[in-house]
Amino acid sequence: MTSLTFKIELDHTDPKVNRTFKVSPNTNMYELHHVIQIVMGWTNSHIYQFNVGKQVIADTRLVDDELGPVTDVKGVMLSDVFSKVGTVVIYEYDFGDGWKHRLELVDISTHTFDEALPKIIGGEYACPPEDCGGRYGYRELKEILLNPQHPEYESTKVWVGPKFNPMVCDFSSIQQGLGKLQKLIAQYELGF
Repeated sequence: MTSLTFKIELDHTDPKVNRTFKVSPNTNMYELHHVIQIVMGWTNSHIYQFNVGKQVIADTRLVDDELGPVTDVKGVMLSDVFSKVGTVVIYEYDFGDGWKHRLELVDISTHTFDEALPKIIGGEYACPPEDCGGRYGYRELKEILLNPQHPEYESTKVWVGPKFNPMVCDFSSIQQGLGKLQKLIAQYELGF
């Protein structure tokens, strides 16, 4: 069985929010988008796109052609984009907050055993909460959460929820989400 291993890093976060995960080579870019949403901890609430050089790959149901030509995400297989180890693509999510991710194919492996994919295999730090104000808002949010004496600590803690810790990557929740990938995609599709 062949698997593709990716590393994704969220630009302009310090310390760097990152994940390493495996997917099947039979995955298309639409499915990869959903995998990224799960491994990063996003809620799939905003527009996204993949920038492959000058080519833009996105869900054409969500974008218009004012931005220039867009290739539909469902018609592009990973092998069309990631032909060799070291290939890097930029994944943009939530154009308001401006989250840019560096996505790199770091390994192509063949195993003699079947492996349940997709699978999270590494990562550090929590993904920012949705709509926190981009990199500057997230920096301020972390400063507040790491200082219980801050005047906005209690209200911020209520907003992000009691389990949110910017220093922790929750592998168990990520893998549970990946196990429900097809169900999550089916639910997402009901919105169209």
